[in-house]
Amino acid sequence: MATNVGAAPKWPRSWETHDYNCICLKQASHDFTQQASLHGLRYISDTSISRLERWFWMIACLVAGSFAVHFIVNMCYDWVTSPVILTLSPQTTDLKDIPFPAVTICNINKVRKSVALDILNRSTIWSASIERKLLNDYCHRPQDPRDVSINENEIPWATVQEFLFKVSQNCSKMMVACFWRGEKFNCNKLFAPSLTDDGFCCAFNVVKKEYLFNNAGWTGLNHTVPFDSVDWTMEKGYPEGTPPYTLPWRPWGPGSHKGLKVVLDAELDEFFCSTEVSVGFKLAVHNPKETPKMKAYASTVQPGHETRVVVEPAIWTSSREQLQNVPLDKRNCLFHNEKSLAFYRTYSFRNCMLECETNNTLQSCGCVFFYMSRDESVKVCGRNESKCALKALNSMASVDDGDPYTSLEGENFTKGCGCIPGCFSLTYRKRLSTTILNDKASFIPKNIMGGKNSTYFSKNMAIVNVYFAEAHFTSIHRALLYTVTDFLANTGGLLGLFMGFSFLTAVEAFYFLTLRIWCFVVRNRQIPDVEPSMRP
Repeated sequence: MATNVGAAPKWPRSWETHDYNCICLKQASHDFTQQASLHGLRYISDTSISRLERWFWMIACLVAGSFAVHFIVNMCYDWVTSPVILTLSPQTTDLKDIPFPAVTICNINKVRKSVALDILNRSTIWSASIERKLLNDYCHRPQDPRDVSINENEIPWATVQEFLFKVSQNCSKMMVACFWRGEKFNCNKLFAPSLTDDGFCCAFNVVKKEYLFNNAGWTGLNHTVPFDSVDWTMEKGYPEGTPPYTLPWRPWGPGSHKGLKVVLDAELDEFFCSTEVSVGFKLAVHNPKETPKMKAYASTVQPGHETRVVVEPAIWTSSREQLQNVPLDKRNCLFHNEKSLAFYRTYSFRNCMLECETNNTLQSCGCVFFYMSRDESVKVCGRNESKCALKALNSMASVDDGDPYTSLEGENFTKGCGCIPGCFSLTYRKRLSTTILNDKASFIPKNIMGGKNSTYFSKNMAIVNVYFAEAHFTSIHRALLYTVTDFLANTGGLLGLFMGFSFLTAVEAFYFLTLRIWCFVVRNRQIPDVEPSMRP
């Protein structure tokens, strides 16, 4: 009887279904190993070679498959446990796209001597006694026995605020000359009084408080500026069509001639008290929508010296479309609409921590420090509560050993605050260099002397230059470690490297295990039964 070579065997339908299905699967598996595109697979069922050779290829395929599975499992583990990757952005950030940093300057001397002596030498009337008590508290001096009867908790905040402003060096006396973008400005227009943890300071390029706080009527850290402001955020940037002279101002370019130049007067003869052992000024550069912590992070500026502050922005951006569905504990950042602060309008890690410090101090001591954001119903901590408040504040700076969390911006924080870095953030790094001022009047420009002689100038004054050194900066970008395309490409690359697997290989497997078997069964069911003696 003639046979059709290569044709599929045809078995009678009278055979048991179980045996028949086994034969179908065996035939389909044999055809797959012989005809599929996987490397080395056809040698396993090739009867023309020895059994030893078939075992060799079987082991080789198993080893290759094991390696492929191992690396794919490792890739999946990284994708699940650490789905976010930090990379350098392929596009640089131009200076015009970010604001010039806010610059806050404080005199290390907290109280002017002439004002302090005037308070101490007054007769003991009620108002003078309140000021004397506040002065002794502010300078950590022993209390006057005549002021023991005064209850510090009954002193209105308006009186305290007026006292702080009265005894501190105001901006018109601190700022002798100001130059912005090479043009001389009235310092009172560029700098505004700002209440910080180091008392009243002078702030440049800080937005109006209605863009800084949720409620502009809250006391603490309040200031006024004479220029228009816009609601700039790092995530949204400047609104379209923002005029150039709108806060926060943008830099015009790199170089000291396009930055900020300020001539400061330390008034050393007015020194009365300070928490520091030095004299001069404190300087901080910070985000225009954040409030600085002058005591902890400000740099010092020495009188009789010129200081150059070269600023470099630290820019963090994120792919919102990729990361918004990633859990917070995996991406470790917050978008602006994912967490609202009670006091600050714009979320940032530093604003969140400042608000958390305020809440922690209030909860622990029933009061807050004078510089903290609060409403009128919250009491300001006096001398009696200062120890408790300092303890509560210092507890925020440490990390609980059982619950360590570390910020991507280099600061420690506790889980209870819920503060994690913003997915879009902007901070400023600074490099300082100093040189001694010339004491020869003939070499000093008249427009920066402020009507002082050269001896006073070289002893009391300081010149500060704040500027960018580069026109473009590289930002750090958060994105998914693997997108779906990346995952498929990496998986296919590993399978192709070890096994020669491709998309068409999967199609082949599907074909041989489904369509090929179905066609095989349908074709053989159309053949009539034969006698058992004709079975192969």
